[in-house]
Amino acid sequence: MPPLRTALAFQVALDTPLSELYAGTYESVAKQVTARGRSLAVKIQTRSVKRGQSLISYKLQWLAEHCIPQALRKN
Repeated sequence: MPPLRTALAFQVALDTPLSELYAGTYESVAKQVTARGRSLAVKIQTRSVKRGQSLISYKLQWLAEHCIPQALRKN
């Protein structure tokens, strides 16, 4: 894997998003993030409600809806 600056230079030079240049890595990382987010959401929902936890749950839901590609959410 190249350093971040080199990867970004590839993106600019090839006019192609990093997620396409490193598609396999992107998909692997996206799946890990999705699984981790789901796991955290379950942990938050199953614990007794404490001050601030509803905000955390809201933030996780927002991240899932806005930051995780829809195709990956279906998996």
